[in-house]
Amino acid sequence: MSEEARNASKAVPVGIIASSASCWLFGFILMIVIAATINPDLESVTGSKFGQPMAQIYYDALGKHATMGLMSLLFIVQFMMGISILVAASRQAWAFSRDGALPFSSFFRHISKRFGVIPLRAVWGCAFLAAILGLLTLIAPAAAQAVFSLAVAANNLAWGLPIFCRVAFGQKKFKPGPFYTGDRFSVPIAWTALLFLSFGILLSMFPVGGPNPTLETMNYTIVINSAVWGGALAYYYIDARKWFTGPKITIATDELSEAQQVAIREEGLDVKVVEGEEK
Repeated sequence: MSEEARNASKAVPVGIIASSASCWLFGFILMIVIAATINPDLESVTGSKFGQPMAQIYYDALGKHATMGLMSLLFIVQFMMGISILVAASRQAWAFSRDGALPFSSFFRHISKRFGVIPLRAVWGCAFLAAILGLLTLIAPAAAQAVFSLAVAANNLAWGLPIFCRVAFGQKKFKPGPFYTGDRFSVPIAWTALLFLSFGILLSMFPVGGPNPTLETMNYTIVINSAVWGGALAYYYIDARKWFTGPKITIATDELSEAQQVAIREEGLDVKVVEGEEK
């Protein structure tokens, strides 16, 4: 998404922080309201005849008509949230395809000018894959829980890997952007983020009902994640490592220090001249 934003080096990190902060603030307010209005008999809420605890909370506090209105609003909000996730996922898929990192990259990297210069094939590919994963929720509650937990574990891994590579392997060739917390704070913040993300991954793997799970209460997230992560690693070691050399980057060498240029060359990356300037 940052490739479609203006002044992305500043706008994107500010947007991420603002989004996280607003979600925390409004989520905290929401939790206070729910805690103040929920029925003390929690079993009647979790075992609601509506099949949805939030609907029962609304019904107990506001009545039938207000509950129908709020649940309708939730459906609309969740649909819009799904659209935003599809937009982000399709752009990520297109970026990977552009760099040749996905199967059928030559197909998915296509840009449709007819529909507004968008990666239409990547959008529909992500939508189709999401629909397939969504069908798993119809199998059983355990399958639905595994899919929902997969979103947490997979996102945390996707966020954590670049941070880990930056602090573990990329210190010498890291070039700070305009939005930077400084050498003093950036590394401690990165390791704190990694600890939090790792804790989230482990937490998402635990059975919902506690120890000694049954076939019905087992959290199968670890199975799905192992299949996805193992499949990705197998794809790389069997085939992709033979031709994939990493993302295509263009960095002006006059903006890099000598130590950064050496570190980049040690990675096996070529520094080439483009249009009369070093890149």
